[in-house]
Amino acid sequence: MDQRSCQDIYGGLAFLTSFFLAVVFIVLPLLKHLYGWDLWYILQVLWAGHKGYSQLSGSNFHKHYDAFVLFDIQNKAVRDWVYNELIVHLENSGHKRFCLCLEERDWIPGLSCIENLHNAVYSSMKTVFVLSSGGNSTNGGQTVNGVIRQAFFMVQQRLLDEKMDVAVLVLLGEMFPKLKYLQLRKRLCKKSVLSWPRNPRAQPLFWNRMRMALSSDNLKFYDNNMSESFI
Repeated sequence: MDQRSCQDIYGGLAFLTSFFLAVVFIVLPLLKHLYGWDLWYILQVLWAGHKGYSQLSGSNFHKHYDAFVLFDIQNKAVRDWVYNELIVHLENSGHKRFCLCLEERDWIPGLSCIENLHNAVYSSMKTVFVLSSGGNSTNGGQTVNGVIRQAFFMVQQRLLDEKMDVAVLVLLGEMFPKLKYLQLRKRLCKKSVLSWPRNPRAQPLFWNRMRMALSSDNLKFYDNNMSESFI
């Protein structure tokens, strides 16, 4: 057997094997660290589309509210902002007055938390997440965070069920800069992520953007470079 031909065959095989191992042990962990949440979310949406995901029976609720406002009720600063700013500007003033759903005011006594949460998300045109990086709660923080996470999953479920993106994020103060979902959301639908301005002169513009976000279809604001992967 020609020694050179054996070297060419096994040399090429060794190179391909080494290259494959380098990709597996170096590149993939790096991609997971940088874009793990983004890749997982995209794969879930694509897999659901591949399986021919269909809407569950009984989930077609009549829309009673323009928006369900979800926030940490244990955080006094956030709670005060919702009742003294959000409610005043959206429900009690303006040319178009929105009908909002609030946990403390509109949830039905006697129903479980998950039932009320499900009804609120599916009976509202939009779900508004009021988020803050700080908090004053010492007890119940995990419960509140759990409710917000469950609402987030239900909103994603509506995207798959009804092909409706109903999420609107309101950021009070400085948010977490490395929050993967927030980064993805800004790239996918930037107009559905609103930041509360500290400058009072900029607040009327915030309320105009808020009204537009509640009145418009998020899918129309999707980035064209990413929308085909999600719709």
